[in-house]
Amino acid sequence: MGKTKELLTDFALLHEGGTIAYVANRIKPVKQISEEQYLEAIGEHLQGKEAIGVYPLWERNNVWMVNWAAVDLDEGDISDIHADNLVALLKQMGIKGWKEPSRSKGYHVWVYLKEPVSASLARKGMIGACRTVDVPIREVYPKQIHLDAGQIGNCLRLPYPAIRKSPRQEVAGYDLQKFVKEALATRVPAGVYRKLMSLYNATEPAPIVQPKDYGTKINGDFVGVAKDIWHNLRDDDRSSTLYAFAGSLIWQEFSIEATVDWVRRLDERLGKFTDRGDREEQIRNLVQRAAERTRVRD
Repeated sequence: MGKTKELLTDFALLHEGGTIAYVANRIKPVKQISEEQYLEAIGEHLQGKEAIGVYPLWERNNVWMVNWAAVDLDEGDISDIHADNLVALLKQMGIKGWKEPSRSKGYHVWVYLKEPVSASLARKGMIGACRTVDVPIREVYPKQIHLDAGQIGNCLRLPYPAIRKSPRQEVAGYDLQKFVKEALATRVPAGVYRKLMSLYNATEPAPIVQPKDYGTKINGDFVGVAKDIWHNLRDDDRSSTLYAFAGSLIWQEFSIEATVDWVRRLDERLGKFTDRGDREEQIRNLVQRAAERTRVRD
């Protein structure tokens, strides 16, 4: 019993975050949970029928922190290659990455930290590593670097649930006990993880130089739907919000360049395309579609 309790405690330590969710059937967050309840949930995850996921962010001295970082790759058959490339790059940087086949055909790559780091450092470091080897960054955890009141972020399913279908959701060649022992022993010091920031800075897209002449209506004097969206921002459907905003500006005779600029500014607040390497292309395509539809309707 003592060994089992130690195993549960060590597994819980590796994956500690802000809160948890039960994920066996659908995601059911538990917003308030004590340390004792967390350990009980870990026990159910590893031994019972209640698989859980963890929301990584927690707060210390007004800074959002994490104890781990991860990437969720669900790109079909190429996910295996992406995961191997990322693990290899991390190894070159002195960082142990753990490749876990997820429930589907995808993979998770986990990095466990010896001491907590800021969510900003954790996210940017992993994004830098991914960009360096052309791994998609859509599902980098933590997905947020701060939380507003009442928010909990996004959770990631933990490995080794008792209800898994082997060999999914477990590291190849590692039973639970061996995995926990080695994962604890190879946790990454913050100073080593911070080296990934050099990759992030080297791969950060160059700032967009704004053209000096946008044509018509560049002063933000918009009305109607665009004004309502700008002042009453909702992020429940970011694509539709950006599209409606662009269409309203075009209808008000904003130029294409002015509309692109204002959609870019709105995207800074919504975060739809901000982490994408093809952000500018995505925004321009969205504006062009909105312009074509608005002109046809007129």
